[in-house]
Amino acid sequence: MINRVLIRLKVVQVIYAYYQNGGQSISSAERELARSLDSAYSLYQTLLFIPVAWARQIRKSVAKQKRMNAPHISRKELLLADNRFLAQMESNAQLDAYVQSNDFDWLFESDWLQNTCAAILESDAMEEYVETGKFDFEADKELVRKFYKQFIEESDELDTLLEEQNIYWNGDKELIDSFVLKTIKGFEDGKVGDQPLKSEFKDDEDRQFALDLLHYGIEAAPAREEVVAANCRRWDPSRLAFLDVIIIQVAMAEMLHFPQIPLKVTVNEFVELAKSLSTPASGSFVNGMLETIVKEMASEGKLDKKF
Repeated sequence: MINRVLIRLKVVQVIYAYYQNGGQSISSAERELARSLDSAYSLYQTLLFIPVAWARQIRKSVAKQKRMNAPHISRKELLLADNRFLAQMESNAQLDAYVQSNDFDWLFESDWLQNTCAAILESDAMEEYVETGKFDFEADKELVRKFYKQFIEESDELDTLLEEQNIYWNGDKELIDSFVLKTIKGFEDGKVGDQPLKSEFKDDEDRQFALDLLHYGIEAAPAREEVVAANCRRWDPSRLAFLDVIIIQVAMAEMLHFPQIPLKVTVNEFVELAKSLSTPASGSFVNGMLETIVKEMASEGKLDKKF
């Protein structure tokens, strides 16, 4: 699940913090990177669990109404309580192991969960689902996907709630949402309990890439200082946005130490990082600087790949 887009983001953030804290301990930076990446995976599992929490709340409501001999129980509640896709998610062994080892009182006691369950029942997606009258696994899955996009992906209130639980989750959710939606899409009918979730890393190579990029990124500081100073004739290097400088530094490290990654990929990825992490002008600045650096390093024979 943790791909190289997320790894680059985390490495830049950790190196930025490394310098803000005085740049004294690389081992501390390693631990910080590991915590940050692990937290991204925990956010993925937490977001997968939230629809299950909806189902539990709805079933709790239905059971209470039955105990009180309510004259009428909403058909929408009954349908959600019996949603086949949510039942399969709840029975997933990997997800259940995560849920059992973590405290979710903050979620079940939140106003957000109660309010969202009520909003789900009144939503257009729920209304369309009932009117269509098709209640098989695929229809149930599509309903949950729509709920996720409307009530989780687009919820500022949930973003705030999540950030209160884990400081490492701040800023990760947009990317993690895409992984959750892909996981939902991949669930298949009949795989009760054993539908595989995304692994934390695609393979050991990506795990090593994260650690190597951190080390090479820190080591690239002297080369970055020299190159940036030589190519910032219109700006005082000391007045540049420090985050932009770190983005350029880590990009240089990737260019020099990962020959299998095309230069264009590296430039594009770090320009996008600048756009999302730094100032409005950072994307064009970082792009111009990296293209200049590529030409300079290529002319000096420091690169064994073409742009």
